[in-house]
Amino acid sequence: MGIFERFKCNSRLPFDPGFLKQEHAIDIDDKVLISLSQYQERWNTDEYVYRILTTEEIREMLDFLQNLACHRGICPLLTDDQSNYIGLYTDGPLRDKICYLNHEETDLSPGFRHMERFIAKSLQTPGAEWDQLERDYPVVSDRDEQHAHSVLDLKVVEEIDQLLLQEELDEDYIQQLIFSKLTIMPYAESEQICRYVTSDDMFIQEKAVILLRKRNYTAAARSLFEVAKNGMHNGRMAAISALKQFRTEESKRLLKELEAVLPKPYFT
Repeated sequence: MGIFERFKCNSRLPFDPGFLKQEHAIDIDDKVLISLSQYQERWNTDEYVYRILTTEEIREMLDFLQNLACHRGICPLLTDDQSNYIGLYTDGPLRDKICYLNHEETDLSPGFRHMERFIAKSLQTPGAEWDQLERDYPVVSDRDEQHAHSVLDLKVVEEIDQLLLQEELDEDYIQQLIFSKLTIMPYAESEQICRYVTSDDMFIQEKAVILLRKRNYTAAARSLFEVAKNGMHNGRMAAISALKQFRTEESKRLLKELEAVLPKPYFT
């Protein structure tokens, strides 16, 4: 993008990309700026859920997030004005991916491969909130992903694995890295998710089980049976829900076994 085009694009935005680069070392790619500029041109408060933040709002959020290890490397760029934000990963293995900063529940897993995808889907469905948008992640079927995407996603998974080998990582940061790893895992690598159903972190266990259910990964039925029988509460409930959804002969048999050993409230 030339100097004139960049100036024209930036002049439409409520924030100054130059400020972010100078004060916070955040260099936002031209493609991101163009897509945000296109969104700003069509945005109005009555139709669209999210609005682009001002420079001052971004500065305040970045200052606040610096105190949270798992949020570093994320730049909030849009908000629903309900204390929820759309964030751009600006550093690390997940760079350029888009996540949702929910003030009630922290799950920084990417939902989109890049900002252009988020903007395109938001413009197609103006009134849709994050959970209502057709997102890139998590992949729930082998029909949903192209080979090129799965190769790139697997490379990111490998980079996250290398990062997890580092010592003295913040516990919350580790949890969020694993959430992201499981969320972007290519469908052909679903077996890797099964390794996390035995996690001693209740939320990682639950996340892994939920993703296996969303993928309808029936090969995990026996592993989910063990979670339902011996896992933590959240994982147990998610595992029973997954087995009910599978509707295979094996899952039906395993559910009957569980009904014989678990209290009835688990099944009502």
